Amino acid sequence: MKNLHKDLLILSMLFVIIAVAISGCTGQGQQAGKENAGVSSTQADLIYLAASDCGYPQPFTCYTRGPSSAKVRMIFDSLVERDEKGIIPWLAESWDISDDGLEYTFYLRDDVYWQDGEPFTADDVKFTFDYELKNVPVTGSIESGIVKSVEVVDSGTVKFILENPASTFLYKLTGFYIIPEHIYANVSDPTSYLEPDGVTGTGPYLLDEYNKEHGTYRFVTNENFWGPDTAIKTVEFVPVSDELIAFEQGDIDFTGITPDVLGRFESDPDVRIVQQPAFWAYQFYFNMNKCPELGDKKVRQAFAYAIDRDELIEKIARGAGKPGNMGILPEDHIWYNSDQPAYSYDPEKAKELLDEAGWTDTDGDGFRDKNGEKMSYSLTTGEDTQVRIAEIIKERLGEVGIDVQVQALESRSRDANLVSGDFELLINGYGGWGQDPDFLRSRYCVYENGSGGNAVSSGAASWGYNNADLNELGLLQLQELDEDARKDLIYQMQEILADDVPAIPLYYTTSYDAWRISDYDGWMNMYDHHARTHSKLSYLMRDGVAAQR
Repeated sequence: MKNLHKDLLILSMLFVIIAVAISGCTGQGQQAGKENAGVSSTQADLIYLAASDCGYPQPFTCYTRGPSSAKVRMIFDSLVERDEKGIIPWLAESWDISDDGLEYTFYLRDDVYWQDGEPFTADDVKFTFDYELKNVPVTGSIESGIVKSVEVVDSGTVKFILENPASTFLYKLTGFYIIPEHIYANVSDPTSYLEPDGVTGTGPYLLDEYNKEHGTYRFVTNENFWGPDTAIKTVEFVPVSDELIAFEQGDIDFTGITPDVLGRFESDPDVRIVQQPAFWAYQFYFNMNKCPELGDKKVRQAFAYAIDRDELIEKIARGAGKPGNMGILPEDHIWYNSDQPAYSYDPEKAKELLDEAGWTDTDGDGFRDKNGEKMSYSLTTGEDTQVRIAEIIKERLGEVGIDVQVQALESRSRDANLVSGDFELLINGYGGWGQDPDFLRSRYCVYENGSGGNAVSSGAASWGYNNADLNELGLLQLQELDEDARKDLIYQMQEILADDVPAIPLYYTTSYDAWRISDYDGWMNMYDHHARTHSKLSYLMRDGVAAQR
């Protein structure tokens, strides 16, 4: 009788779990009638995901986008990782931090082997750091000037000695992918190294197949992985012409959807739909080097008032977005400062600011400078969505007297132009807006090499923005180890950025993720990121079950 009660209790709990899973789903899909629809699956033999070419998935040959580094992460490990709540041990089981914040000693797992069977040791960690001083990876490097040196204490212990205290150091290490010394010591140019052993990591997956032309990838389980078992044995990334249709037809198992198509899934208990945090956004850049008049913050403020960001959300994102804040951080960020100018759509205010900045529009055909030159710019964009965004912006700017010509480029060319500063105005879209707010420093602050003990590169340098007060706050928050004090500094940085408008976040996307729970229901977000398929833990069993949402 005792065992019967136990069995009935287990059965009852199972029905409760199933009921909760069903009630949490919305949707209508082609697989609604299949056997086991609505039953959550914690494991899968094969999952298909939509993708395009992201480059060869090693740190020096992948592309700069988030989906690229996510594929690198499937093969290569870091000392620490990110889960739903924060930073967790990974290749390092534990670590000590000196009282002055200058020394981090990591104690490595002793059961880790490279995918070719060679043991992983502290020498590999030191080698990776030293190697990347000369060969900067596309993804996964430690920012130059932060670390003074790396010392091997013994085969299982490695020490990082910093130039100055760095509040973000552990966070940065979550993206520092360790490479094998026994392979890369013989590679003089890793940026062109496409040999099979170049993708030898310690991570949960092996690269079984990569086709650059078609943009396809096939990852299979590394049976000798030191960590949790893989929840998905094989992951295939395949190109699709229409992701939503491919999902409905069962060609892929995960997709993003917008609010206007939610009704197509309302009656399917097998489809789980969860809204993303607003950590991916489109941004509008000014090149103050090429166009010195854009160095006047009144002119940049005028652009902010002239662009209707709510219109972009309605017409382009179909409601799945939040308007950009001039202080850069989205409102979903844990350190968002709401006390900043809103810059709501106000074309008359835009005209007033241009007039105050010395521009005139006497005959209604557009603003001109004192020499009679018309206010006219080339607006560089990527393809598809960005072109549509650019056309709406062109129309709104034209209404206040600013002439804009749209120049659409392939995304990699657009990215290259942004880095080199070869543009006048530019639109770019990227993720990572939920990450540690130190990115306000790394993107918008400019320092001479070695300033404050840190050699800091900045995207802002290529487009001419430089604010001394912001630069000072950037270094202060980097070295501030008290969280409350650091948060106050980040708030001050947002206030300066909101006043200066060095760039305009157009809108942060908040689309929905959709997947069939009977195929696989272990997708989860890292606490600072919007894309569930980018999380390594999404593919792994945790505490005996798949990662939870």
